[in-house]
Amino acid sequence: MVNGREARLPADDFEDAAARLVSREDLNVDTFKGMFQLFRLSTLMFNHLESTVHKPAGWSLAGFRVMFILWVAGDLEPREIARLAGLSRAAISSALNTLERDGLVDRRRESADRRLVTVSLAPDGAQRLVAAYGEQNSKEAEVFASLSAEELTTLTELMRRVSAEARTASLGETG
Repeated sequence: MVNGREARLPADDFEDAAARLVSREDLNVDTFKGMFQLFRLSTLMFNHLESTVHKPAGWSLAGFRVMFILWVAGDLEPREIARLAGLSRAAISSALNTLERDGLVDRRRESADRRLVTVSLAPDGAQRLVAAYGEQNSKEAEVFASLSAEELTTLTELMRRVSAEARTASLGETG
């Protein structure tokens, strides 16, 4: 007890406590542990990168994803950006509104079909994106520093395999 209250469970012990409960229900503890670590790392990195790299750069992590996709793939329609980002069209629309307002992306209507919009990365957006990604990449290197190059390659391949399975089997996605 601390100050008359139950002591809080240390974060590092939470996984073990949860795994014990999961195993009592005759559920798959190994898949729980894998997903637990995936969620924990994803949340940690999302919050860290958003607060230390992307917010200071003037955009959200969703905005960064949009700009990074445009940097890699070139001009795209919003629906294609949404597909590649794994985000909803509404989330992409919101990010595009902010990025366009800030002069980081440009939207233009196609002359043949005025309903179609094409998005491109503005020159200032490209320059700022490369600088911000340099910072992000340094943080990525710090996170993976304890792995050898071979271990990182293996981890990456394993994550690709699990991602492909999640898209096709469980989630019904195809892209």
